[in-house]
Amino acid sequence: MQGPPIRFPSRLACLTGALLSGCLLAAAAPADAAVFQSAQIRKIVEGKEVYINGKTAKVKDTARSGQQLRTGRSRVELLFDNKSIGFLGRSSVITVGSQCMKLDRGAVLVSGPQKTCLGTKVLGVTGTTTIVSKDANNDAYNVITLEGTAYVGDPDGFEENLKIKPPEPSQSSTPGTPEVRPGDPSGRTTYICGCEVAQFSANGEFNRQAVLSRSQLLAAVNRFTSSDLQLPPEVSQRIQQSISRCQ
Repeated sequence: MQGPPIRFPSRLACLTGALLSGCLLAAAAPADAAVFQSAQIRKIVEGKEVYINGKTAKVKDTARSGQQLRTGRSRVELLFDNKSIGFLGRSSVITVGSQCMKLDRGAVLVSGPQKTCLGTKVLGVTGTTTIVSKDANNDAYNVITLEGTAYVGDPDGFEENLKIKPPEPSQSSTPGTPEVRPGDPSGRTTYICGCEVAQFSANGEFNRQAVLSRSQLLAAVNRFTSSDLQLPPEVSQRIQQSISRCQ
């Protein structure tokens, strides 16, 4: 089911490279975002229009690094690198890469550690659920965070380097409360919190950002899931809790 169009207000929901209320990042170093080297087909619904490198694919077939996975009128449930659940929408194309997954057309929902290429930038999350779509009209990427926090930055930028060198703990935190670290001080990283969508150019440059309504977020999820394609219960519960806090 196609969701309503995303409308961006003139005022940004968050500032690129800065953290505002409702978008706090834990001080602990993030877990490594996976590099997508395989995408196994777990389930196909609405026909059999799923293809790997142009050849009709079936359940348990796997697209590996350098291969293209495409859907027609079908939707498909995927398992990325045996750890992240994904759903590929109708008329969508992804390329599995050695360093990241690239969305060439359409939309994909992924839950779990992941790394996705947006032009020259990297979308990274740590156990978060996001939807990435590529607008056919203007060749732009839209990134929706359903729960948790995602970031888009340079492949060797601030967030990527945190995996190597954890940030210094805050000296002002109250005992018993989680540490909070600032965002990228260079301003080159965009953070996308729950209830938010951010748009990026085909090269991965930040365009704009906005808050989505609860109904828009539910419509975005329903575009992928159904009685035949369901998120794991624990993931579904996290998403429902996150969306319940949206306006």
